[in-house]
Amino acid sequence: MDTTRSNREQMLDAAESLFSSRGYADVTIVQVCQASGLPVGSVYHHFTNKLGLLAAVVDRASGRFFDDLPAVEELCGTDPLDRLGAYYDRAAEVMGDQAPFMRLMFLLQLQEDKDGRIAPLVHEARRRVRDELAAAIEPVARDSGAADATELARELAELTVSFTAGLVVFTESGTSGVATGMRRLRQFVLTAITESATGRSVATP
Repeated sequence: MDTTRSNREQMLDAAESLFSSRGYADVTIVQVCQASGLPVGSVYHHFTNKLGLLAAVVDRASGRFFDDLPAVEELCGTDPLDRLGAYYDRAAEVMGDQAPFMRLMFLLQLQEDKDGRIAPLVHEARRRVRDELAAAIEPVARDSGAADATELARELAELTVSFTAGLVVFTESGTSGVATGMRRLRQFVLTAITESATGRSVATP
């Protein structure tokens, strides 16, 4: 076993749990080390400082999010809207699994950022999520005949990021709220693409 990697992952697990439940500012390096069972020097060895630890947490979690999502073209079905619908269904499951990361991103946006070091991390993580989602939506919108598929994909991706962050943070754990909310978002996204393609409103149930 790679002990160095194991210790690093152990530290990241502890930091992600603490940052997402208490917020970045209210968690100390000592607390992270106590939770991980590793000496304080481990943080400085692996991450340089607390901000470096946060950056590593965000990078790992956002990468894990997309590793768990299939490419739209790999999903079953010939209809592009059906494939995108399946993609959003899977995204709902992944977001539920990634609830601590979603909460962390929300808390970081509320965090007082006196020296401007946290905002770039949040901006980059949101940009990555938004761009990946837009890349999944755009070909479906284009194949469906939607007008200005690129712009529509960006709008729907931004909506998805904002909606899901609030949904995960404010929905009580153990309830069906996230799944229900994601189903409604899925329907909205598919309807928006259809309306753009047909040029007329589509009645939803």
